[in-house]
Amino acid sequence: MGILNLTPDSFYDGNKYFDTKNIKYKDFDYADIIDIGCESTRPGSVSIGLEEELARIKKIDFTNEYFKNKILSIDSSKYDVIEYALKNGFKMINDVSGGGKDNINMELALKYDVPIVLMHMQGKPSNMQYNPKYNNVVDDLLLFFDKKINFGLKIGLKKNQIIIDPGIGFGKNKTDNDLIINKLQEFKNIGFPVLVGLSRKSFLSFNGDLPKDRLETSLSVMSLAVNNGADIVRVHDVFSSYRVLNIIDRIKYKN
Repeated sequence: MGILNLTPDSFYDGNKYFDTKNIKYKDFDYADIIDIGCESTRPGSVSIGLEEELARIKKIDFTNEYFKNKILSIDSSKYDVIEYALKNGFKMINDVSGGGKDNINMELALKYDVPIVLMHMQGKPSNMQYNPKYNNVVDDLLLFFDKKINFGLKIGLKKNQIIIDPGIGFGKNKTDNDLIINKLQEFKNIGFPVLVGLSRKSFLSFNGDLPKDRLETSLSVMSLAVNNGADIVRVHDVFSSYRVLNIIDRIKYKN
């Protein structure tokens, strides 16, 4: 899953594609899914208004031939933004709010018969990193997903429409993130696909380096996450990630 942020303020690539004329589509050649987001959810960010988020998503030309062989995912928690995207060819919902208020975004997944990524976040982006605490981070997240999955299945979502994301860096400290990646198999054992987004995040910092310097650590921990059970990885560096995973597959599944 390649990340395409149409934002001026995302933590790594903010403003890179805010002007859609700057999008280099070949950067996404090796992505199966393109995850398009119009609102930054970096730590400390404040939510933008509905009209602004809609205006940003409307800048994309959905008739572009490039999109024909890609799955477009809408990275949003706003009902109206998600529905606009689904009406314009998007085939997947990536919801950092875990389904929206009263799980209303799961209703959209049901209505349009698309998969939805249900992500865990403690708090909201503006305050999620202010001393997050858990009884046991893995057990707490497993309980969260159990409730979300049960709701989704109860309203009629098919099992293959639900994807879970433990929300690396969303209301978790470095120890929490490390433990989640080490215990990904426990999430995998729930029986649903697992998505992990860790690309260039602060818990991968080495000696205080910046997001632009975290490619090697991102690729290394991404490889570990896949080995531990991740089915989908959300990345900024599509070609580099593809090369790494391609070699891992070649070696791991060699007869």
